[in-house]
Amino acid sequence: MSTDPTVLLTQRITTAAQRVDFEIEVYGQIKHWPLIALTRNAKFTSDKTKHIYLSSGIHGDEPAGPLTLCQLLKENSLPRHHHYTIFPVLNPAGLLLNTRENSDGCDLNRDYDHPSSEEIRFHTKWIDANIQSIDIGIHLHEDWESAGFYLYEVNFHQHKTYGEAMLKATARHIPTDTATEIDGRPAANGMIRPDHIPEDLDGLPEALYLLKKFNCLNYTLETPSSLPIEKRIRAMKSALMVLL
Repeated sequence: MSTDPTVLLTQRITTAAQRVDFEIEVYGQIKHWPLIALTRNAKFTSDKTKHIYLSSGIHGDEPAGPLTLCQLLKENSLPRHHHYTIFPVLNPAGLLLNTRENSDGCDLNRDYDHPSSEEIRFHTKWIDANIQSIDIGIHLHEDWESAGFYLYEVNFHQHKTYGEAMLKATARHIPTDTATEIDGRPAANGMIRPDHIPEDLDGLPEALYLLKKFNCLNYTLETPSSLPIEKRIRAMKSALMVLL
């Protein structure tokens, strides 16, 4: 039996997902780590049914995202009236090493334009073959420099907004980052809401890749790494339940 904590977490996520009727697909392999995609179609559909895309673990030093998804799957908390595509651990090597980058020093969240990493080549190939549309893309991240929760809302197509409701929900668990500039971007009350794709990017991130490909609403959720992991997970769960 493996003692690799990344392998064990992936196994826990897979087991929890199978118990709540997700299909598991291994879409690539990085050394001894499988890259997994979880999918489940809505049990019943209505005018509220959406295709929800969830990802986490693209930065290996941001563990709250994969742990949040694991808990939600264990608790069977994802509503049955949505379609889901979930990538719970996009950077298994980085997760083991506790590094932002993968084992080759590549920041995977800047590698979506012309991918140089195996992880993102596998990821985009699977998306090209399997996804026709996405309504909401949600990306779970953490920030070691922040003292509170904040989010990016990428909404260039006048979709319904959920940002304020998510910030209200997370404020019950952790503080909101009230800085007027976060990560070099203008911010207000915990929200960064750009109206165009920045020109000073050092590579294309996952959220903007999905925006370009699907014209979907995108949220990147950021919890502060300095707070206890349990609080960060509770905050992420509360934000996600607003969206779901």
